[in-house]
Amino acid sequence: MPNNPQNAATAPGSPVRRSYLFVPGARPDRFAKALGAGADAVIIDLEDAVAPGDKDSARAAVCAFLLEHTGAGGPAVFVRTNSVRSRTGLLDILALTDLPDGAAPRWAGILLPKVDGAEDVRLAAGLLDERNLPGALGALIESADGLENVMAIAAASPRLSFLMFGGGDLSAELRVPLSWEPLVQARTRIVHAAARFGLDALDMPWIALDDEEGYRQELARSVLHGFTARSAIHPKQITAIHDAYTPSPEAVLRAGRVLAAFEAAGGGVCVLDGRLVERPLVLGSHRILALARRAGML
Repeated sequence: MPNNPQNAATAPGSPVRRSYLFVPGARPDRFAKALGAGADAVIIDLEDAVAPGDKDSARAAVCAFLLEHTGAGGPAVFVRTNSVRSRTGLLDILALTDLPDGAAPRWAGILLPKVDGAEDVRLAAGLLDERNLPGALGALIESADGLENVMAIAAASPRLSFLMFGGGDLSAELRVPLSWEPLVQARTRIVHAAARFGLDALDMPWIALDDEEGYRQELARSVLHGFTARSAIHPKQITAIHDAYTPSPEAVLRAGRVLAAFEAAGGGVCVLDGRLVERPLVLGSHRILALARRAGML
């Protein structure tokens, strides 16, 4: 059943995305299929999905694709590079920033893996700033250090758009099973940091592809916990993500009434149905309507 995701502090007008589909950077034959899968964003993966010996060829394939990709009318395209603290990761980012100027709008940003501190984000942001390039950043929190420093990471750069919970590596570092209960505190820290700094909070992919009922239950928990989007590793997961993160018609109707009441009150505090309408509720209502537009409900 559709939920009512109101937890993000995303400002009106910011891009609203519910789903991010990973595609291996070493499989350019899958890029077009990923773009057509219906996800709000696609992440071309140069890190975990690429063998060490294939890093250079995958990077070249991704850059060639970005030169051909128009970037118009489809999902946002992000590239997960290797760690900025590695030579390979720096080469990944430099290859993206060295693309011809006309290619810049064809990728929306970079997902930085293994972000341990704010300096990782600032380094990547600086490389984009040097070339005066657009581009958002996402920070993948998947280590004990990253979890400890997540507030500083979230505040590191205006380019930062979302934090992603990296449960696989993090569960290994924390010495706990990869399941909901042992990692709930880690999830909470990431959601808290994202909400505090107005970022989206992206949950990890569900890896049990054949457990559809378990997936829908996990998605419901994810939404209630404050995550604003979910990543996926297979196109068949997109519909369930959108069902979970798209507001109900009732929620959309109420959001419209909230904004109308707020506007009628001149942008000041007012009361609707016996409830105070203040800034947090207004921000949540803007996001609900943005999600509704994304889903074609408006």
